[in-house]
Amino acid sequence: MASGAGDATESRREIARLFRTDLWNLGDLDLADRLVAPGCHIHARLPLATDFAAGPEAVRQLVLFYRLAFSDIDMRVERLVVEGDTTVARWRGEGTHTGDLLGMPPTHRRITTDGIDMLRIEGGRIVEGWVAWDALSLLEQVLAPGEGPQAPDPGAGFLQLLSRFRSPG
Repeated sequence: MASGAGDATESRREIARLFRTDLWNLGDLDLADRLVAPGCHIHARLPLATDFAAGPEAVRQLVLFYRLAFSDIDMRVERLVVEGDTTVARWRGEGTHTGDLLGMPPTHRRITTDGIDMLRIEGGRIVEGWVAWDALSLLEQVLAPGEGPQAPDPGAGFLQLLSRFRSPG
């Protein structure tokens, strides 16, 4: 492999790592301008109706939304794979639910979720991305009933959980 290709691979690895760790963990929202190209669209299913725009501003809004709901966020990249202009990062995120989340008051529970980012990187910036993550697990942890012998089996409240997100009509 030519050194130029190796340099490009390492650059893409670093961009993906910074996107998932430093941006989220440090809350350095200006980092979005360095990492995300204007017009970049991040395709993600979120447990909320969103009008986030494209580009760095959308990423800033998304990070801020979750940082307000979860304190002490700790995002870790567990695996990075680069092929051509695409970088895939498998990650795990943790945080304490200390702020409002979609109208749900803080539970002060430690929440863990896993996900995968697939980022197309050109010219040193993310130009398009796809995020798949376990949003259901996050919601189950936030909405789980209390601990103890009376607590129902995991997943028992799934239909109740779904009903909270259905629109009236």
